[in-house]
Amino acid sequence: MKNAFEKTVSVLRAGTLCLVACCISYSSAEACMGPHYPGIIFDHVPPDIDAPVIIEATIYDKSFVIDAGVVMWIMNARVDKVIKGSIDTKSLKIFMYPTSCSHVATGHGIVLGTLRDVPRRGLMLEAIERDFGFRPFQGKGL
Repeated sequence: MKNAFEKTVSVLRAGTLCLVACCISYSSAEACMGPHYPGIIFDHVPPDIDAPVIIEATIYDKSFVIDAGVVMWIMNARVDKVIKGSIDTKSLKIFMYPTSCSHVATGHGIVLGTLRDVPRRGLMLEAIERDFGFRPFQGKGL
């Protein structure tokens, strides 16, 4: 009887240690700090970001899409002016993979990115997101 009790306590102790180890390793929290959120629409061409395509565009529609397990924002935009790269269309789909701090909005401005041929969706611009110098807060434990 004593042997069974010691074995049970040993198993419970090992299980508790595993649970504590898992909780500690996965207990980080992210919070967006500062008054600005990352975004893809710029007021002017940023000198510190290089991209193969730079356009002045008006984003007039956005949708949150989960396609085959991939999460992304897809935006419809009117191309007002091509600043860099070659785009032969007046309308374009823009996409981005969101982060926990992403801010996606409609509006007018400069959009930077890379043209991608997205399966089942065609040619789209993968936008570069700017974080305005703020980094997500990496806190431990809540």
